[in-house]
Amino acid sequence: MAIALDHRPVRRAPGTPEAGSLSHLVRTVSERIASAWQRHRVERELESMPFDLRKDIGFRSSNKITR
Repeated sequence: MAIALDHRPVRRAPGTPEAGSLSHLVRTVSERIASAWQRHRVERELESMPFDLRKDIGFRSSNKITR
């Protein structure tokens, strides 16, 4: 199972032929929605794992604030 939590959208140059078209806008929005939904599903899956399993794959037990 591959888990990717980082999302880096691809930026296209403004001079590309389809940069201002409606089809480009619809495709970009749909890709972003699909990517956000996939990230949401992965986060839910990770949060549903038992603590011991999450610890074994490298997740910390809690966020500790260091001052």
